[in-house]
Amino acid sequence: MTGPGEGGVGSFDASRANVARVYDALLGGKDNFAPDREVATRLMEAQPLIVAGVWANRAFLRRAVD
Repeated sequence: MTGPGEGGVGSFDASRANVARVYDALLGGKDNFAPDREVATRLMEAQPLIVAGVWANRAFLRRAVD
């Protein structure tokens, strides 16, 4: 059985990118770390329209749950 910080449920590793924090970085949020911003930057370089897509997804989400 693993505990916090050992890779189990509830573990947190700010040294590795996380998809939710990368998404936050693409939205211009503040709840992300350097590895997340690095991945976001690489995604923006590879797919320049990704930020527009992320914002379109956010707009859809708002419409869907409203």
